[in-house]
Parts: sequence; structure tokens; C-alpha cells
Amino acid sequence: MITVRSMVKADLGEVSAIERETLSPWSAESIAQELEIAEAIQIVAEAPDGQIMGWCACRVIWPEAELLKIAVKEIDRQRGIGCLLVENLVDALQKKEISSLFLEVRSSNGIALKFYDKHKFLHVGSRPGYYTDPPDSAMILKKNLSS
Repeated sequence: MITVRSMVKADLGEVSAIERETLSPWSAESIAQELEIAEAIQIVAEAPDGQIMGWCACRVIWPEAELLKIAVKEIDRQRGIGCLLVENLVDALQKKEISSLFLEVRSSNGIALKFYDKHKFLHVGSRPGYYTDPPDSAMILKKNLSS
């Protein structure tokens, strides 16, 4: 059974390895710094053998939050890990009475856009030229969390 839990410093090595498999990877230093932020949530999905399968990072600025990063180990993609992370993050945010969750995603990332659409994120804006390496615009998405 896959467990979702808060990320701890001991997870940094595995999370950094997952990041190296992604477009626009975060450095180990950036991930470590994120763990030090008080109004932030970082969670990991852990396999029964203790291996980290994916992670996400979110900043809370009440009454809203921003999903900064979600990444799943390449070998574990298309297995529902991303869904599990988003669902657990939404639950945690709703417990904090957060009303909206925002994120930016590459406009060319069709797989991610389909994923966020499945989770009822709505397109609310764009940021031309937001990404580099490779250059791309960002789509701003929002999910309403209030019932």
C-alpha cells in the first residue's frame, strides 16, 4: 500500500533524484530550503518498501495556496501517484480552510494539462515567456477548494 506523508530531511536524496528526471528540476538546495518555510506543505508518496515514488510542494498564503511542484519517479508514472499526491494535498489545504489552489504549468505540457483538468483545475490566466530551457509560456490554473 502506498503511504502519503509529510516530507522530512531524510527524503532529500530520493526527492532530488526524482527531480533530476523532470523538466525544470529543482536543485537539492532549493528542495532543502523549501522544507524550512513555515507556511508550506511538502508531501511524499512512499511505496511499501520505503522508496519515495513522488512528491509535491505547496506554499500557503491564507486564504490561498500555490502548488509549486509535483513530480513522480519516471518508473512510477501513470500509476495514480500524482492523483494521490494532489488528493492528499487538497485534503490538507481544506483542513486549513484554504479556498483556492493555484499553479503554473507549461502551455505545451499536454499530459499535465489533462491531469489538472481531471482534477478540476480551471484556466484563469497566462504568463508569456515564463519558462526557459526550453522557452514556453505558463498557463495559470486554479482549483476552488471551498464546498
